[in-house]
Formats: sequence, C-alpha cells, structure tokens
Amino acid sequence: MKTIICLIRHGQTDWNKELLIQGTIDNPLNDTGRKQAQEAGQRILQRGLTFDVYLSSPLSRAYDTMEEIKKVLGVKSNTISFPKVIEREFGELEGKKVCTENYKLMDDGLVKGLELLPDLQQRSINALKEIANTYPGKKVLVTTHSQVIKGALSFLLSDFDFKCVVSNGSLNIFEVENDVIIPIEYNK
Repeated sequence: MKTIICLIRHGQTDWNKELLIQGTIDNPLNDTGRKQAQEAGQRILQRGLTFDVYLSSPLSRAYDTMEEIKKVLGVKSNTISFPKVIEREFGELEGKKVCTENYKLMDDGLVKGLELLPDLQQRSINALKEIANTYPGKKVLVTTHSQVIKGALSFLLSDFDFKCVVSNGSLNIFEVENDVIIPIEYNK
C-alpha cells in the first residue's frame, strides 16, 4: 500500500535569522516563522492536499509549525510527537555560525558530538519507512527540520547535497511502498 509523506521544514526562529546552528536546542518560532507556517498551510489548501495523520519532531519550533498549519487547514486531530525526525545533533557547533568553515568541519567529521552524515541519512530513511509501515496507505504530514529532509533527499537523489537549501515552511513529498521511497517533489 502506497503511503504519501509530506515533510515540512519548521518556520523561522531567531537563530535561523541570525544564521546560528540550532541542532537540538529548543528555540521557538518567531513571528516570521509563524507566518511561514500559515503560508505552508495555505499552499496545502491551494493544492487540495489532505492528510490523515499529523506527526512532528518534539522540538517546539516543529510542533508549533504543525499547530499553525492545522489552524489554517481547520484540522482538530492531535499532533503526534515523533522523535525520529528531530533535528541533527551538531555537538560543539550548536550556537555557532552557519558558514563554510563549519560545514567543512562537519564534512570531515571533526566535530565532537556531531551526528555523522551517513547516520543522519540512515535515520531519515528509516523514519520514512517507519511512518509508512505504521500508517500504510495513509497521507501523513510531518513537521521536521532541514537536516532530516536533506538527509533523506541526499540519500535518494544523486544531484542533491547539503549545500542545497530547504526553505522554512517548504513542502517535500515522498511516496513510500514496500520500503521503496520515491521523492515526488521537494522545497516547494
């Protein structure tokens, strides 16, 4: 049975605005982030998309993004916390600037406490498979984080890497059937 999964990157936080690496630090949405979440909800409505299940990373920026989206959609069902889509652990880089030097340190695996790229990719893929196996044949909306989305896309698409931007509030749609994951569209 084919499961449709739409991963949405949470709305902006002040740390996003300041280009700081957040990782698992639980920063809240700012006003721009709430607006981005509402705009994501509007895009869902305009496209006529509907969902059966609503999952979120346990971090407040993702959870609150889902709550804003559900308000726009008029959805009353509960949001289920799904820790397997929590943001990447950046270890000692959390709170530091997003910059070429820090990306190089990550690429080289030279950061204490960093979730390494192959581990992130596998976690992202396993999360998609688990969602599909838990909710077969359903349409599932998931609010998550840039690195989780990039982990899945970089694993599945040869032309996608971590330099590609995944915008706040963007829709990233996958079809999953029999543990085969097909990216339908991303960064919409």
